[in-house]
Amino acid sequence: MSQHPLQHLAFLQAVVDWTDDAIITKNLDGTITSWNPAAERIFGWTAEEAIGRHITLIIPADRREEEEAVLARIRRGERVDHFETVRVTRDGQRRDISLTISPVKDPQDRVVGASKIARDITDQRSAEITRARHAAVVDSTDDAIITKTIDGTITFWNLAAERLFGWTAAEAVGRHITLIIPEERRAEEEEVLARIRQNERVDHFETIRVARDGRRLNISLTVSPLKDASGRIVGASKIGRDMTGQRQLETERERLLAREREARAHAEALNRTKDEFLATLSHELRTPLNAIFGWSRLLQSGNLDDETQTRAVAAIVRGAAAQTRLIEDLLDLSRIITGRMRLEITELDLKAVIETALDTVRPAAAAKSIELVTALDVGLGPLRGDANRLQQVLWNLVMNAVKFTPHGGRIEVSLRRLNGDVEIVVADTGEGISAEVLPYVFERFRQEDSSVSRTHGGLGLGLALVRHFVELHGGGVSAQSPGKGAGATFKVTLPGASSLAGSAAARQLPVPIGAAGSVRLRDVRVLVVDDDPDARELAVMILLREGAEVREASSPLRAHEIASTWLPHVLVTDLAMPGEDGFMLLRAMRDAVARKGHQLRAIAVTAIGQKENEQRSFEAGFDLYVRKPIDPVQFAAAVAEVAFRGR
Repeated sequence: MSQHPLQHLAFLQAVVDWTDDAIITKNLDGTITSWNPAAERIFGWTAEEAIGRHITLIIPADRREEEEAVLARIRRGERVDHFETVRVTRDGQRRDISLTISPVKDPQDRVVGASKIARDITDQRSAEITRARHAAVVDSTDDAIITKTIDGTITFWNLAAERLFGWTAAEAVGRHITLIIPEERRAEEEEVLARIRQNERVDHFETIRVARDGRRLNISLTVSPLKDASGRIVGASKIGRDMTGQRQLETERERLLAREREARAHAEALNRTKDEFLATLSHELRTPLNAIFGWSRLLQSGNLDDETQTRAVAAIVRGAAAQTRLIEDLLDLSRIITGRMRLEITELDLKAVIETALDTVRPAAAAKSIELVTALDVGLGPLRGDANRLQQVLWNLVMNAVKFTPHGGRIEVSLRRLNGDVEIVVADTGEGISAEVLPYVFERFRQEDSSVSRTHGGLGLGLALVRHFVELHGGGVSAQSPGKGAGATFKVTLPGASSLAGSAAARQLPVPIGAAGSVRLRDVRVLVVDDDPDARELAVMILLREGAEVREASSPLRAHEIASTWLPHVLVTDLAMPGEDGFMLLRAMRDAVARKGHQLRAIAVTAIGQKENEQRSFEAGFDLYVRKPIDPVQFAAAVAEVAFRGR
């Protein structure tokens, strides 16, 4: 049964009134002829306000051309479907609109207007933009984003998850999440899912996951529940951040911090060692100085009998010798630290070098009733090396053994060839070395007991010098000891004759050793130049006692004045003086005396113990180089040697 026309019209009107889409009609010149309730809601104008006005009421100025194009199509009887554009509301808001426009015809089928159905798609478009933005974030983030069902089946897998774990989305989606969970971590997944089912969020859960290639990754997980439209929990969303690099950085930072702490502790230990060394140095220097100063003042008083005077002089000589050795060790240390230590390589008899060193130690060993036993291979033949430094090595090792061996002990010194090398062994029955100290015995300033109340003296430099001198020869040194009270053994290994050449031999600098007794310097004129009055007075007294004719000068200027009227045979000058030094003095004085047809010999006397200074002295023309403190007999012999050279 067909519907009555009036009923049909009423139905259509109801549709127009209740639809959510704006339905608007207009004539061909754009005048609005109808405006439904949805149009009022969307655009804000009532029907009374809109009807009769031009359709540009809701068209932004930048969209007016669209209206002309649409009306042209309508006049041709065409329909416009789903045309997306922008319209403006009464309060100025721009809304995204989808238009469907149809021609309106009169009974004669002529197009007389247009009917528009406008759907507000602003929220839809905003949602689409939001979804696109979220998708872009999901695809561009460095964090793996994964979703799964409540039973653990993977439902989403972003690009970062592909990069991180090595599985593509096509390979991962549909598989269980245990795809990336190591066997020993499976229990964690059950705990996480249990919390998700209780609508709990898991934040920054640090764990391990495994990549396709088997790499184990440090991962920080944030897991959130996923709900359907009714609010039921149907799955979980995981954001996984790769912390492997950060963990490595933290591990590296911890390692660096540990190294820094170790370095700081080492520096503090070195600082303590330095303080202990300075205290020891003060003690070791002041001890002989006390004897020197005390006995000197007693001699100065003139109230000592002959026997006591002899004892005083012997004590002063011993104290001065002890200080000289300490200073030489310190100078050697300075040369080692600054890299200026050089060897004077010559051909030598190592057996003779050892015996010479032992001769200087025998009195100390005898004083403690220590048996000194040697087993020296006589068939080694000549070697090349620095005799003085090797002698210093042996002296330090044996003297060290004497120091730490009790009365009645035994020291054995052996020399032999071993596998083409030369081995020297010094073994004692002394106090031994503890296991804690043994690895450090060759470090400078190291002593097992470094307190000022220690039983044995010394600076703790001897073994450090031993190691350095041996290594300069291309050899090695080691220490062994079963422990405290069980003695110690030191082994020195030197390469054979073919490889013990070292650097080019330095020029031999002769130091004449005088015989016991006077060297006559009668008729020898000597000019002594030194800015230190005590040193100058000592040199003058030694030379006068040997019969020399002596003049003294406190400065190079005074020396030139003396030499202008009195020509010396020998110039003895200090090198380090204010203004004009000894090098400049020698040059100027040699030129001056040469013009008078006179030959001048020269000796450099200095407290500067550097090898470079010694070499420079010979290059400057000095005949001999003598270090302070001077030995009277050797000094007189040195002056005599150069004075009569060539005569």
